[in-house]
Amino acid sequence: MTKQDSPKSEAQGHADPSVVQKIEAQLNERGSYVRLQRLMYYIRLNILAVAISTGVSTYFLFHYVEFLAPIKYPLKNFFDSIVPGLIFMLLFLAFSKVEISKMKPRRWHIILVIIQIGIPALTAFYIASNPSTSIKLELEGFLVCVITPTAAAAAVITGKLGGDESSLTTYTLLSNLGAAIGIPLIFPLISPAAQGGFIEEFSKIMMRTFPLIVMPLVLAQFLRYCVKPVNRFIATKLKDFNFYLWAFTLSTISATACSNLMNSPEDGMTLTMLAVVGLVATALQFALGKLIGHLEGQRISAGQGLGQKNMVFGIWIAIAYLSPASSIAPGCYILWQNVVNSWQLWYRERQKVKYFDKQ
Repeated sequence: MTKQDSPKSEAQGHADPSVVQKIEAQLNERGSYVRLQRLMYYIRLNILAVAISTGVSTYFLFHYVEFLAPIKYPLKNFFDSIVPGLIFMLLFLAFSKVEISKMKPRRWHIILVIIQIGIPALTAFYIASNPSTSIKLELEGFLVCVITPTAAAAAVITGKLGGDESSLTTYTLLSNLGAAIGIPLIFPLISPAAQGGFIEEFSKIMMRTFPLIVMPLVLAQFLRYCVKPVNRFIATKLKDFNFYLWAFTLSTISATACSNLMNSPEDGMTLTMLAVVGLVATALQFALGKLIGHLEGQRISAGQGLGQKNMVFGIWIAIAYLSPASSIAPGCYILWQNVVNSWQLWYRERQKVKYFDKQ
């Protein structure tokens, strides 16, 4: 018997079937994991479209499928009632990463807060002085687009664009505090639901909006300084949770906005104008922010600070306190600001590629 024909050689030439099956199972499992990761990456990349389309699809599903009719309004009331809680959680998770002691207010921060509150105040005075104006809805939509505070995610985008992420985080906090004070002062002048005097309406709106914006900050800072392990866990382990919670909240708000749109008595031209208002407000605020930032040496940070808004909150306050149809403007603002951000990120990467190609 030759060495090649030996039993030992034969055993080496044929793998154990159980081992083969185990390897195949591991490969299949790994392939499934890779496919799942690709799916999650695709969802994250297109989360805005996924969230909005899910909300809109859910509305049409309950609107046209008859056997779902009995639970349509109970579910709508339930989701409408939890939106403030969702916004509270989003702000709380965002503020958990904020360290107030390291914040340094700058002059451009104050200028942008004045713009955020001043323009809506002037708009509200005009509406109050001309209640029968034909562009009242458009003005309400514009007002909401401006007074809505800066989104917590703006700091992340600023960092990717090469701006001062720390400085924008400071402005985000000031912008939210400005909105917490400005909204109760301005909205009683134009709210269709206003029944009592200014002080009474101010108190009602203040009781709902001020805690919603300020209490997440207070709670987050309490945990940061008094219960540090919990704060550390939230800041490091719940980053993805905050992202998906935002998507769920946006989906819920989108369903409500779609319902208001479909049931709105306004004509097509008015609804189109509201969408245009969202576009104009987006372009105006990004441009004005960049102009002021350029003068202060913070072009990117100031542009994102004034332009990138927490429009989930904006849609909610429009629905809660103004004409529901006015929520179309901030709803469209979400789309326009993401178009601007996508273009800015693409342009930034393109410039980097050109720079490295020259090296």
